[in-house]
Amino acid sequence: MAQAPSRTSRVSVLVVGGSLSGLSSALFLAAQGVDCLLVEQHPGTSVHPRARLVTARSMELFRSVGLEERVREAGDPGPIGFVVADTLADEHYEPTGDHQDETLAISPTGMRLCDQQLLEPLLVDRAVELGADIRFGTTLVSFEQDADRVTATLRRRDTGETWTVECDYLLAADGIRSPVRGRLGIDRHGPGAMGRSVSAIFDADLTPVLRGRRAMAVIVKRAGAFLFARGNRDSRLWQIGFPYDGTTDDSPQALHERVRHLVRVAAGMPGLEVDVHSAMAWESAALVADRFRSGRVFLVGDAAHAMPPTGGFGGNTGVQDAHNLAWKLAAVLRGAAKEALLDSYDTERRPVADFTVHQTLARLGQTAQAADRATVQLGYTYPAAAHDPASRPDIAEDPFHPSARPGTRAPHVTLRRDGTPISVLDLFGPGFTLLTGPDGGDWIRAAGTIPAAGTGVSLAAYRIGADDSLHCPEGDFLKTYRMGPRSAVLVRPDGFIGWRAEAAGPDPAARLADALAGLHGA
Repeated sequence: MAQAPSRTSRVSVLVVGGSLSGLSSALFLAAQGVDCLLVEQHPGTSVHPRARLVTARSMELFRSVGLEERVREAGDPGPIGFVVADTLADEHYEPTGDHQDETLAISPTGMRLCDQQLLEPLLVDRAVELGADIRFGTTLVSFEQDADRVTATLRRRDTGETWTVECDYLLAADGIRSPVRGRLGIDRHGPGAMGRSVSAIFDADLTPVLRGRRAMAVIVKRAGAFLFARGNRDSRLWQIGFPYDGTTDDSPQALHERVRHLVRVAAGMPGLEVDVHSAMAWESAALVADRFRSGRVFLVGDAAHAMPPTGGFGGNTGVQDAHNLAWKLAAVLRGAAKEALLDSYDTERRPVADFTVHQTLARLGQTAQAADRATVQLGYTYPAAAHDPASRPDIAEDPFHPSARPGTRAPHVTLRRDGTPISVLDLFGPGFTLLTGPDGGDWIRAAGTIPAAGTGVSLAAYRIGADDSLHCPEGDFLKTYRMGPRSAVLVRPDGFIGWRAEAAGPDPAARLADALAGLHGA
């Protein structure tokens, strides 16, 4: 994938860890035009399914970098949600909660089921297409940082060759036990360990008991286990998960035999032939790092937050970490933003991690009532992100009734561009986006002066409803964004609203430039 490393090299960003969060970091950085190197100690991407649900928010982010259709093709449409049964042979399964994807009403993508071992290669391919340098079988030996750079020593696992990389920033996506976080001395808060479980992948002919039913996730009471359909319609495997108290033999042979027994119990078929592909014991935890930044080093994904798998939020939170940080690093590296902008990664993402961990615990009955699934996916906010302190939102809002206030996700609305349906989200690119109503010509002209002002800021501007080239057939845009025909909304590169204003009034260019400066940490 890459040529043999030289003894010393230079890169803007070094990403340590090549799982879901690290690969997403490399992907979003490359999409921003940032030269980055990712190193991962394992020889390739994950061979275990691990995470399966790709939330609507993550799908929107993958859509923004041209990856949505590949994820759809590799994954499975569902249904999404659990059913309960004594065994798979039961005549009726009892559904738990809503099996419909409610986010389709407020997102152009909705959710998707795509196993991590199918998703990660897609991230690798797209990141490399966009210019990322990804090297498996490579470990971080050590690193040091000063005011100007991070210096890291790397080693090839197959040859033992070591070399030095100098970078502006280092992203630690090295997992729940994160050696980088340990080296930085960053503590974590939260309940801690939540217990051990066994996860196993197996192949078995369950056709006689399923009887044509598409059971994607089953709580099997008689086996005391969870059963998940893995892969996709073209290649179906199964996963079983069950608690592990640590008092029994955990050797591979013993685990495999235990899996075979429980699968037969779950299926209600004592003689079922079960081929166990892999089985591993793992520990769930609920912890959030006390800070996500230390100088020029940032924590991403499980290195920053660990959460139980309930709800499928963990890996997706890491994807969204990566997207939030990538545009900020890009802006600082090209001189468009002040270094202070990077502090907002911690102030924005850490409260979201705390909120999301709380939501996973609520689904386990350990905290107060859980928010609905769509709110966790699409309703989280950045109270510290608002340019106008008076408009700062709470940590989450109902995405079905968006406020369109600064610090909230810019809501999806269907538009027509030259007769073709698109989402307003499709207008957002790697820079900032200004949206105005049909009478917002003054704002559009003001936006045209920004690049000439020497700010280094990338700004696209759209007047919606002025003519048939870009309009909203039902008039939902102004209503959803709570705008008048002369209003304007400024959307950040991560799709969150940063600023809004009513009629342009005197000197709209100065007002817009001031807003952009504030959103860049000035």
